[in-house]
Amino acid sequence: MKSTKLCTALLGSLVVLGLSLPVMAQSTTQTTTTTQDSQPSVSQPPPTTTAPDTVAPPAMAQDSATPDNNVPMTKGEMKDQKEQQKQEEKSDKAGTKAHKDENKATKQENKSTDAAEKSDSSRY
Repeated sequence: MKSTKLCTALLGSLVVLGLSLPVMAQSTTQTTTTTQDSQPSVSQPPPTTTAPDTVAPPAMAQDSATPDNNVPMTKGEMKDQKEQQKQEEKSDKAGTKAHKDENKATKQENKSTDAAEKSDSSRY
């Protein structure tokens, strides 16, 4: 009797431990990613150059052709990106509306053609 109670307590403890391990293993930090256009912004300062007699160490040398993805976007860049997204959404909506209008016109044309054919066939 004592051994079964001991075994049950031990087994219960193992089950609780087994169920709590995945919860404890999860990371509590969240990571956020931001995307940045590959086009250089107009507001970026010109790249700096060093004097000919001094050479920059490789760790400090920066290639001005590739943007640094670790640098957060400035407020102006974020504003420009939002404005560009709004313009793209506007043009997409306009294209969708034009497509819908075109489909509507085609449908009306088909209806009138069907009605004309129906009236012609009822004459014979």
